[in-house]
Amino acid sequence: MESTFNDFRRTANNWWVFLISGILLIILGIAAFINPVEAYLGLSIYFAAVILVNGVSGIYFSISHRVTLQGWGWLLILGIAEVLLGLYLLAAPLVAMSTLAFFIGFWLLFRSSITISNAIAIKNLGYNGWGWVLATGIIGALFGLLVLFNPSLGAFGAAIWMALALLTLGIAACILAFRLRGTLHEEVSA
Repeated sequence: MESTFNDFRRTANNWWVFLISGILLIILGIAAFINPVEAYLGLSIYFAAVILVNGVSGIYFSISHRVTLQGWGWLLILGIAEVLLGLYLLAAPLVAMSTLAFFIGFWLLFRSSITISNAIAIKNLGYNGWGWVLATGIIGALFGLLVLFNPSLGAFGAAIWMALALLTLGIAACILAFRLRGTLHEEVSA
């Protein structure tokens, strides 16, 4: 248990990766709220860029912690999948616009499951605040399901649901980042 605890603290050094991902997701969600109809048309480009950056961040994080982080391979697979999806969406924006709601719905479900797993890992290590991360992961999964099962809501409805889901997951990533950062402060004061 002590070695897992120390490994988690070393992993916390890259808390900023989650913060950057969270900020990008929040910005994307706000942009979709401001102009929902135009956002749906332009969302494929913004979304592709965020997924691409998020994937690169995930690959960096997983590879840099492959020795200390259990399950790092799953984070690597997620990062590679996000890079491939981001590149695809950038290369074929017209195709992406017609299927964007499905891409986002599946991506939100997968990302939410990672957020829920992170919350459980934080709980098992005895940290406070894991419930907030878990709640935002569950809410993100619910929004992902809404996007998947109601794509006929049209551009406006889909953009609003996507904006809510992106904001939720962005907030979850930021909460996780600050929890990890707090771990570093605990280590310094101990």
